[in-house]
Amino acid sequence: MEYQRTEVMTDLEIAIQRLQETLDTTPADHPERARRLLDLGIGYGDRYQRTGAVTDLGIAIQRFQEGLDMTPADHPERASRLQALGIGYRDRYLRTGAMTDLEIAIQRLQEALDTTPVDHPDRALRLQDLGIGYRDRYLRTGAVTDFEIAIQRHQEALDMTPVDHPDRALRLQDLGTGYRDRYQKAGAITDLEIAIQRHQEALDMTPADHPERALRLQALGLGYGDRYQRTGAVTDLGIAIQRFQEGLDMTPADHPERASQLQALGIGYRDRYQRTGAMTDLEIAIQRLQEALDTTPADHPDRALRLQDLGTGYGDRYQETGAMTDLEIAIQRFQEALDTTPADHPERARRLQALGIGYKDRYQRTGAMTDLGIAIQRYQEGLDTTPADHPERARRLLDLGIGYRDRYQRTGAVTDLEIAIQRYQEALDHSSSFINNRLRSGRLLLTLHAQAGNWPQAYQAASKTVSLVPLLTPRSLETSDKQHLLREVVDLASDASAITLSAAKTPFDAVQALELGRGVIAGSLNEVRADISDLQQKHPQLVEEYITLRGQLDAPTTSMQRQVDQRYNASQKLERMIQQIRRLPDFDRFLLAPSEDELKAAAQGGPVVIINVSDYRCDALIIEKTQIRALRLPHLHTSDIRDRTTGSLTEPEILEWLWKTIAQPVLHMLRFTITPSDGCWPHIWWIPTGPLAKFPIHAAGCHSRSPSDNVIDRVISSYSSSVRTIMHGRDYRSQTIRMPRSEEIILVAMQKTPEQSDLQSATQEIEELEGLCSSMNLQVRKPSPYKEQVLSALNSCKIFHFAGHGLTDPSDPSKSQLLLADWKTEPLTVASLMETNLRKQMPFLAYLSACGTGQIKHDELIDEGLHLISACQLAGFQHVIGTLWEVNDKSCVDMAITTYKWMRDHGMSDESVSEGLHHASKYLRRQWIEENSARGALKRGKGVQTTRDGQMALERSYSGQGEGRDPRDVELYDDTELSPPYWVPYVHFGV
Repeated sequence: MEYQRTEVMTDLEIAIQRLQETLDTTPADHPERARRLLDLGIGYGDRYQRTGAVTDLGIAIQRFQEGLDMTPADHPERASRLQALGIGYRDRYLRTGAMTDLEIAIQRLQEALDTTPVDHPDRALRLQDLGIGYRDRYLRTGAVTDFEIAIQRHQEALDMTPVDHPDRALRLQDLGTGYRDRYQKAGAITDLEIAIQRHQEALDMTPADHPERALRLQALGLGYGDRYQRTGAVTDLGIAIQRFQEGLDMTPADHPERASQLQALGIGYRDRYQRTGAMTDLEIAIQRLQEALDTTPADHPDRALRLQDLGTGYGDRYQETGAMTDLEIAIQRFQEALDTTPADHPERARRLQALGIGYKDRYQRTGAMTDLGIAIQRYQEGLDTTPADHPERARRLLDLGIGYRDRYQRTGAVTDLEIAIQRYQEALDHSSSFINNRLRSGRLLLTLHAQAGNWPQAYQAASKTVSLVPLLTPRSLETSDKQHLLREVVDLASDASAITLSAAKTPFDAVQALELGRGVIAGSLNEVRADISDLQQKHPQLVEEYITLRGQLDAPTTSMQRQVDQRYNASQKLERMIQQIRRLPDFDRFLLAPSEDELKAAAQGGPVVIINVSDYRCDALIIEKTQIRALRLPHLHTSDIRDRTTGSLTEPEILEWLWKTIAQPVLHMLRFTITPSDGCWPHIWWIPTGPLAKFPIHAAGCHSRSPSDNVIDRVISSYSSSVRTIMHGRDYRSQTIRMPRSEEIILVAMQKTPEQSDLQSATQEIEELEGLCSSMNLQVRKPSPYKEQVLSALNSCKIFHFAGHGLTDPSDPSKSQLLLADWKTEPLTVASLMETNLRKQMPFLAYLSACGTGQIKHDELIDEGLHLISACQLAGFQHVIGTLWEVNDKSCVDMAITTYKWMRDHGMSDESVSEGLHHASKYLRRQWIEENSARGALKRGKGVQTTRDGQMALERSYSGQGEGRDPRDVELYDDTELSPPYWVPYVHFGV
């Protein structure tokens, strides 16, 4: 019919009228009457599809039945009439939910198929319709055999359909929907991949003005929405919302499918609100979900789902605003949804869970024990109807466990605590559930065991939970997505390490917990860029594909759908290839956490000292060439650390506290007790965890007392975010020693930066360095101070030196940046540096003479160690010098020139970088002590001129200030008693 392409209702009305007139003039015994009844029924069925009027559907079914009753059993048209009748009953089932209609539909469609020859041109269509019927029954009953039959019938139908057949798109769509159903049932990601692929193929074959295009856009959006829920890739969510909106825009206001389109779009906006916290997204979500509900008839089988979704939106708004009216509406909608859901419906468990959450929220607000009791009851009912292998089972176990825990905390009933522990354990062990729900359960479980002092049980829970952390962030995810997911596991690795020691396990086990659960983003990137020379030599047949796949993952990311899919598919293939490589001889530990021997090998250049911070206990884990030891730090407490982060970290009291609680015990254990007299300085790599990562352990000490009661007078200090980072850097260094190296030094001076204060000494710093370059055999290159030019220059440099402003993003470490001339439009961020792979050149040194290049302000991401220093390391620089916080403009010159002079005089080696910074720090530290001694004398009036001119002269002399100093950010030091120790913020990261 023309109507099917144009959707002009007048055409349909005329068609029905003409068909009715024809039927009215057809005698009851006429051989064409059955066919005309069928045609009229189809007309009414089409009008029902357009208007949703149930009376039209009833007439259609009646006409189909009358036509079938007139058709002999051996008539060649009987199959098509059975098919039409079956479709009519299915449509009525979808409208009313009456199972008898669905059973009749499947029966008639099966009869139609059974009477259709194998080579009949309509067999594919009848296979397709029968598959749809079985899928409907699966959605209603949850019977796995039904969706397996559905997928089989859809695949058979597709196999019989030529590539250019106009119905191929519809069959691709139906098959994709079947695979998505199976994914939601079993959680196999391969099913979801197939679903998305089939939906995309269907959409690609659908003309822009086709009436089915809206539904295909929605189906594809649902697939991307599912993948977002599984992986956390926000680009997938963006694609889903876009497809939903496109589908809605194509759907007329009175179309019966509009409610479904509004519902899908509302869910998309709600998901984005939960990701970003943007209230505008939540308001749009509630509005769309309300519109969907408003256009859904009271007896429609999808009404319960739309009530549930709307209730969830109101529940989210209650969590945001605390408005009790929102919570009451949420509970009311959840109850209405449950009341209209049959007892045997597969979605009943989800609705019971939603209602339980509503009552739990009200309990937490009011303290009413009846609400908590109802919540527990609903959770239990939901769990009881959840299949054993369902991917949401861990979430339902988790919610139930929280309910019992809350009741235990209120009543003290030990049985409630025991049940909570049991449910958490079951959730943690449920391998077919989503990782994030298992992780949450594991954290709660280890906490309960640890609080009770049950260390062996706590260790078992902690060990299993930490092992899940790498699975939380697939390689295909962008850094921002990984950051979002990893916020949930902050401090987990440190707690697991502390529990490991409390359970009397080995220090190696404690280190392993930290290596698994911290630095996940950097570890993943290092894995992608790992040295595979041994693999290439022994198994060259694998290497070409491996390099191609990791190249796709290592490329800069965009939000284009094609690249999103490419990255995702590459990630899945690479993971399978890694498993294949680990089955090869000598490659069983390929890309796994380091073994004990590998950890010890990381200490060849000096001890690696991890300072693990946990509420349970604090320890130094000391890795040496021959052993791994643990040193309890009884005077270090997380509460003290957090209290001290609110003030200046350069205060003498802070430095002395670091010395007494951390540095002195560690150095004593390592027997580094005096200042070296032979010039052979021991070297320590510090790895602080948690909030301690903000503190200058290298500057710890009592600098006004004994000359060796501090770190800087006993050892050279370097830092790292993990042991693996040290190992990866050394692996690449050994690989590139044989390669010719560039001798270029890239110098960038930002004396004037848009919207920032001028840095008078930045140009001086670069000019003085330029003068040193000839004696260091370095060729100077000064690119334009724009992102693209600077990144391009990095591809051929040995040293990169930046003098300018640094900016630390307080909420997203990947957005921290070096401020260039185009920083407002094209920022040189942590993320962009991480995407720059310089591993083949392996440049020697990045010197970031700017504020806070090693700073992380977001406490929930402190374990990831993402800042400008680590970004340069990940890009490929062997050494990076940067700062922990704000630094002084003129002091930057002193520190840089002194460091480079040491490197010039002692050769440009790995040792000379850390040594150069160490001796530059000692030089500025000595000046600082002298200045404060002079200031003390001035204040006491001991022979020092106290006139205003004399005071100003002394102030100009502090630390060689000369013309005075400006900070390389907007904060000024509050000069009260002591001059600021400008040497403290400078740190070295490297091999």
